[in-house]
Amino acid sequence: MPVLRQVLPTCFFDGDCENAETATLLDVQVKELKLNNGSPCSGHAEMFDTWPGEHKYVRQWFILENGKAVAIDEDPNSDWRFPVIDYEI
Repeated sequence: MPVLRQVLPTCFFDGDCENAETATLLDVQVKELKLNNGSPCSGHAEMFDTWPGEHKYVRQWFILENGKAVAIDEDPNSDWRFPVIDYEI
């Protein structure tokens, strides 16, 4: 599996957003990719799950090997954010 820096969009690295907590996790291995929207097909249902955090413009998020989860919050009214939460399986 890739590390977080390999799956984040290029806008994360532009420096326009405050993402200090996410930046400390860039070299942590991604354990799973989750999609927050769409209808799961029977063969890939495990890929679909609701983001357990508070941000509401999340389409995809990642579970990291260290027990954290990172989302891409694509807020149409501001810069994208990359919130981090503790994730319990």
